Amino acid sequence: MHAPSIRPAARVFVLILLLASLDPAAAVAQPSAGATGIVWRTDYNAARKEAQEKGLPILLVVGTDDCFYCRKLEATTFRDPAVAGFVSGEFVALKLDANREPALAKSLKVQMYPTMVLAGADGKIHAFIEGYVEAGRLTEHMKRASAASATADWMARDYNEASKAIGAGDYPRAVSLLKGLVAEAGNRPVGVKAKELLAGVEQQAAGRLARARDLELKGYTPEALDALAELVKDYAGTQAASNATGLMAGLAEKPENLDRQRARQARDLLAMAKEEFRRGRYHDCLQRCEQLSTGFPDRTEAKEAGTLAAEIKDNPERLAAACEQMNEKTAAMYLTLADSWVKKGQHAEATTCLEKVMKLAPNSRQAEFAQAQLTKIQGREPASAASFRKP
Repeated sequence: MHAPSIRPAARVFVLILLLASLDPAAAVAQPSAGATGIVWRTDYNAARKEAQEKGLPILLVVGTDDCFYCRKLEATTFRDPAVAGFVSGEFVALKLDANREPALAKSLKVQMYPTMVLAGADGKIHAFIEGYVEAGRLTEHMKRASAASATADWMARDYNEASKAIGAGDYPRAVSLLKGLVAEAGNRPVGVKAKELLAGVEQQAAGRLARARDLELKGYTPEALDALAELVKDYAGTQAASNATGLMAGLAEKPENLDRQRARQARDLLAMAKEEFRRGRYHDCLQRCEQLSTGFPDRTEAKEAGTLAAEIKDNPERLAAACEQMNEKTAAMYLTLADSWVKKGQHAEATTCLEKVMKLAPNSRQAEFAQAQLTKIQGREPASAASFRKP
């Protein structure tokens, strides 16, 4: 027997490719526990399926009945408690007789017995060991194979999660997962699939970028900026999103675009002010008008805002409603402040805030809540009639 050695990577084959070379009429044997306590499978197809279902790596031992070192391996290495426990808990153990299945032995290019193959659940071979191996060395090989198989598991999970994220339209998460896979998996099958999936997302994002650029060329700069902003949000992490960020910055710095942005902001503010006036929210309307007057004094929208504000200020009923609305907002802020003081144990400050709420918004739900909080802080129950009787 030659000294044990690991076959070079160029001679490593993926077990799944051997399915085509196996005789479909081969006998199917049931797993059986040997003297070591390890449950040995003797049917490749069944063991392969079990490994995939359980997500466990495979330990394949190829030998013959008349092989001296095969018997020694069984009598010593596989009787070691650490080896037997590791194999039973972490691997699907498969033992094949090369005399009964010569096609498999030939496909693996087995040249001596025993030969052990450690492969992942995906069929990827992690170690090819020839000859007799002592317990300690085999344990090290199995630990590395188990770790490599676990790595393949997380890659498969991330790929599945990325696929689900794409289906749900969560492209930023998908891109993050796929980039990690491409970096770690390299040219492995899952890495190749991840590259293809990532390329598809990049293509979608590039299409959105092209449409945004087309809008800009046609003079629809505000619409182009909106499209670019959506692209950056929806496809974060892609190259197209990065390009969109730079394009947005460039467009925003152009004087003509700055003027367009100001015009759009002024129009939006005036539209909101008119809607708030229509709904009777006079305090909010006055705030919008003030924003227009101070931020856009050179625009016609500011003049319209001045006219709209005058319709509130010159009307006592509307102005009174605006004052009430302002008091309600202020009372709400004082309630929040009171709660903050209570959390810090500053009850005196909280009491002052609650009393202000009652003055700002009397006969309101805010005032009722403030009174309840005051009662709780002062430790008093609402007053009730009491009677005293002579003992």
